[in-house]
Amino acid sequence: MTPRVAVAGPALRPLCMSDLPAVLAIQRAAYGDGYQESAAVLGRKLELAPQACWLAQSDGIAVGYVFAHPWNDAGAPPLHAPLQALPANAAHGFVHDLAVSPAARGLGVAAALFGRVRDWSAGTGHRGMRLVALADAVPFWARQGFAALPAALPPGYGAGARLMERALRD
Repeated sequence: MTPRVAVAGPALRPLCMSDLPAVLAIQRAAYGDGYQESAAVLGRKLELAPQACWLAQSDGIAVGYVFAHPWNDAGAPPLHAPLQALPANAAHGFVHDLAVSPAARGLGVAAALFGRVRDWSAGTGHRGMRLVALADAVPFWARQGFAALPAALPPGYGAGARLMERALRD
């Protein structure tokens, strides 16, 4: 059993390239070997949209992260491939990955990270947000106001994964 981390409300700060080793450790703990993306792929998202990528810490220890970026109506970007560029006139904020250390689950870390990226997307003027929810995360994202879209996904997202969208309201 993994010991729980005491979080009185996570401290959020912008992600930095030097955080990628901690991000990869959280990614492995959260997903196992199934959905590991490389530091190069995640680092490219951070290069393209640093204002949309955040780290959650408790007592100076990384306990969660979110990578997001502007996106269009083209469905979902492929996994394991660096983005070459962001689309011009993006209509959505795309939550590429949000993960929380197993020791910090249930303590509000995911909600805090999502709130920060939702505020970024609304402030950017996007009309909505999109993401791909892995099968076991669909209920969480539905509670955040997302609904599934009828769309085929690129390979690698796994059985039961869904492209989801929510509107942003003022």
